[in-house]
Amino acid sequence: MKYLIGLSVLAMFSLTINTLFSQKISLAEGELAPHFELLDQDKNMISSTDFKGRRSVIYFFPYADTPG
Repeated sequence: MKYLIGLSVLAMFSLTINTLFSQKISLAEGELAPHFELLDQDKNMISSTDFKGRRSVIYFFPYADTPG
């Protein structure tokens, strides 16, 4: 029973933390993208400053072997 209660508390804590730290950012067409730094498929760092002054399309997709 203690295991089940502990597991429930851990699950609620995890969901709370996820909600606090995840934020949805929506941009309208033509708005500036927020600053970002990401790794590309070849593990090279890509930054929003690399595209400064250029029109760009940013597209994200889930990892290839994941459902959805």
